[in-house]
Amino acid sequence: MRLTFKLPAFPRKLAVFGLTGLVLATAAATSASAQNLAARHGMTGAQYQAEFNKYTNKGYRLTDVSSYTVQGTAMYAAIWAKTGGPSYVARHGIPADKYQKVFNKMTGKGFVPAFNNATTVNGTTYFAAQWDKSGGGFVARHGLSSGSYQSEFKQYTASGYRLVSISGYEFNGKARYSAVWKKQNGPAWVARHGMTGAQYQAAFDQYISQGFKPAHVDGYTVNGTPYFAAIWEKSGGAHVARHGLSGAAYQAAFNKWTAKGYRLVDISGYTAGGKVRYAAIWRK
Repeated sequence: MRLTFKLPAFPRKLAVFGLTGLVLATAAATSASAQNLAARHGMTGAQYQAEFNKYTNKGYRLTDVSSYTVQGTAMYAAIWAKTGGPSYVARHGIPADKYQKVFNKMTGKGFVPAFNNATTVNGTTYFAAQWDKSGGGFVARHGLSSGSYQSEFKQYTASGYRLVSISGYEFNGKARYSAVWKKQNGPAWVARHGMTGAQYQAAFDQYISQGFKPAHVDGYTVNGTPYFAAIWEKSGGAHVARHGLSGAAYQAAFNKWTAKGYRLVDISGYTAGGKVRYAAIWRK
């Protein structure tokens, strides 16, 4: 399904609100609280909503959300940070056949897509998404096959857009993609999709050796096999990235790196061998 809009710039606001939305789990460390950051994983939709309300009421804003399916149930992992930014709206559990209508409603009110994530439960794809009033031109697509996504990628990057969000998911036994490009400046960047775990690791090593840093990773499962889509950019600062983590290993990594002063900036849940796994990025 194709969604394209180019909107004029809007004034930035520090007000934060969420209209329906997001998160809970087993994670958040004392050190994270000291950094004005909260992270949760393994949440049902209801738990996610409760956590979303809790943290937005405390002045935090949602900075990342991942949806994934565990034994026929949609689950969520998310990050909130006590930081300023434009006003925003977040939604989750949106069925694919209603996503376009919600998208049109949000953009019609002057919001532009910030990021989204999708998962398929019992044959129906559901989206979790955020829109904000950051303004600027953008292009958004969902329901793309790998080939269609690659074609759109080439078209819009050639026109000066940069990829800011990519989500893979399974539909009818095949990989599908949802993506957001924005017309904005930034450091040099590269992106890849449809990578197995080994291919992701090889690409990661290659780009790190070339001076790129991980900016976004999305793990997704198609016919029982985990795949990855990722974005790297030439930005400064130290980083840590991990994938293939069990819930307990992710929690341990979270505690370790936040204690060392790193901030969790990206989290993705997926399944491998029928078990939940996590990919994450921390930056200093």
